[in-house]
Amino acid sequence: MGGYVDTMNSIGDSILNWADSERKFRGYTEGWPLTDFSTAATIAIAYVTFVVVGSTVMKAGVPAMDPYPLKFIYNVSQIMLCAYMTIEAGLLAYRNGYTLLPCNDYNTSNPPVANLLWMFYASKVWDFWDTIFIVLGKKWKQLSFLHVYHHTTIFLFYWLNSHVNYDGDIYLTIVLNGFIHTVMYTYYFICMHTKVPETGKSLPIWWKSSLTMMQMIQFVTMMSQASYLVCTQCEKTSIRVVLAYFVYILSLLFLFAQFYIKSYTKPKKKKTV
Repeated sequence: MGGYVDTMNSIGDSILNWADSERKFRGYTEGWPLTDFSTAATIAIAYVTFVVVGSTVMKAGVPAMDPYPLKFIYNVSQIMLCAYMTIEAGLLAYRNGYTLLPCNDYNTSNPPVANLLWMFYASKVWDFWDTIFIVLGKKWKQLSFLHVYHHTTIFLFYWLNSHVNYDGDIYLTIVLNGFIHTVMYTYYFICMHTKVPETGKSLPIWWKSSLTMMQMIQFVTMMSQASYLVCTQCEKTSIRVVLAYFVYILSLLFLFAQFYIKSYTKPKKKKTV
């Protein structure tokens, strides 16, 4: 076990040395819970293992389950948590003079956003319950590559952010993503209470497609921020992390756009003569 931990932490150190070779941005959050790469990697591996093993077990004949009380508590907790993080990030930005124009100050000795950024990172573990409910409910259409990729990689990327990108411009990501997730879990909560008794399926909600569009607008905004930071060669952030962030968000934009087209864009029917 010790060898595994050492190997994983060595990989983590290599990633951090690549992201911030001069140690200009990291140090403040070292030693915080979940910041060891061995811990983050183990959580990510456990998550993917659950997806594979859990799906296999449920497909072997185990009946679908709908733990309503747990889902009720979970969705309400997510709405409250995400709304709090959105508001808190906005207030922190206002109090510290951050602007929408990127390249805000980055404080390594007393970072205003660090505690909230860590909470945002830790909340990505709480998000894994989305997948647990999908597997238990045997909703295989929802268990897509996009779903698993998104949940796994966003958690690992925020492990990186918790070390080298925990202040300054990162506040905007928390505002945007926190708001989107507040709306998303509100949608899930509504779906729980608009089911047809005969079929158990939720009634169609007219703004469902708008939620996906909002997510894509969020990605474009994040990529615009990253582009500005790179083009201006902002020295208040790690340009390497920003470039990796841009490519990662681009991959999400592509996958979400693909999902949007597949789910909401119906092919035109050929007219019969």
